[in-house]
Amino acid sequence: MFVRTLGLVVLLVGALAPAALASTRDELNSAAQGEKIAFILVTDRTATGVDETKAMIREAMQSVGRSTMVLLDRSEAQNAELVTKFGLSGAPVPLILIAARNGMLAAGLPAAQATAQKLVSLVPTPKMGDVLKALEAGKGVFLYVSRKGMTSKPGADACAAACGQLDGTCVTVRIDMDDPQEQELLKKLKVNQASTEPVTLVINAQGQLTGTYAGAPDIANLVQAATKKVGGCCPSTVQNPSASCAPAKK
Repeated sequence: MFVRTLGLVVLLVGALAPAALASTRDELNSAAQGEKIAFILVTDRTATGVDETKAMIREAMQSVGRSTMVLLDRSEAQNAELVTKFGLSGAPVPLILIAARNGMLAAGLPAAQATAQKLVSLVPTPKMGDVLKALEAGKGVFLYVSRKGMTSKPGADACAAACGQLDGTCVTVRIDMDDPQEQELLKKLKVNQASTEPVTLVINAQGQLTGTYAGAPDIANLVQAATKKVGGCCPSTVQNPSASCAPAKK
């Protein structure tokens, strides 16, 4: 797989050897430092439709504030380490990868399956970038969603206590239920935004959604959910919250 599951997502920025990939690394560093979304276009000398793909990305960028395009030719020797690290040697090209504003690799798909609208829909929100960063470090996440006026302290305290019991192998990411930048993420995660109480979602270190709680969650339940691993053929993850084992519709 050229796009890793959430539990295996790798930080693009700062993870490469100083002697290699200087140009790509510098561009990605610049994007992350400027908190820009990076559309990474992977090509090689045999790729066709590259100009059309660039035009598609530019169209998507018109709808994504503070974004940039980074080119990565996998046939160039300086990119060999990156190609190996991300398993790009067998991927269909042109391939488009999307990095969050903090530099975390968030999504990707072949250009043949992409449209400008689909690329825009795959752009991660700022808080999703925080979740990805935690998962890359091998940590679970308590996604704590509330709005101004809610009694949120008991729930926040429960998340902090649960993290303490887990020896720091988790983090709490707080989201304002009314933050316009996070509405798409909350919709994908099916958070009830009409709730009059805070909502806590638990994501294990594999990126799987393992629990949802309204109000002040029980600390023991949080700990259990954070260490739970979901089996089955298509477990739900924060990148694919609608995963299902049902056969594809024809």
